[in-house]
Amino acid sequence: MEKIDIMEGLLYIAGDVGLTEEQLIMHVPITKEQLYKEVEAYDRPNLKIRRHGGSFFLETTPEMEKYIRRILEERPASKLSQASLEVLSIVAYNQPVSRSDIEMLRGVASDGPVSTLAGKGLIQKKLLQDERAAHFITTDYFLQLFGLGSLEELPSQKDIMEQEEMDLFFNSIEEDE
Repeated sequence: MEKIDIMEGLLYIAGDVGLTEEQLIMHVPITKEQLYKEVEAYDRPNLKIRRHGGSFFLETTPEMEKYIRRILEERPASKLSQASLEVLSIVAYNQPVSRSDIEMLRGVASDGPVSTLAGKGLIQKKLLQDERAAHFITTDYFLQLFGLGSLEELPSQKDIMEQEEMDLFFNSIEEDE
């Protein structure tokens, strides 16, 4: 069996969790250089291997989206609440961040949203040296879900403000019609 076939099978089974470089090297007889060479040369119809953060994932191509969307639309939606989205954005932009910091920024208790996000694998606890309180950081699954290679790709405050201004402008035009 070829190394790329082993990698493909392992990444398929890993699903949304993905596998780190270390895990792939440990379970596939491959060096780091060979790993990156195999990933770069990977060429399967409608599949690709991508890296998000520190993990690799087997993903489908955008051309498969309409077919996958049909299947996903048949499943019940698993949306995040407004509170969970607020907590997720606080963690993403301020990580590592403690639960008390999250609650200070939101002004309300955040136990429920923090538990929901951790349960969905979007955030995880990180213990900091010389700190008693646990802190939270986003996961590689968060990066994958939002199509980010790293946290540096998050929109800046300036980008967000510009988008909000454009939304307000276009909403006011629609209301005038």
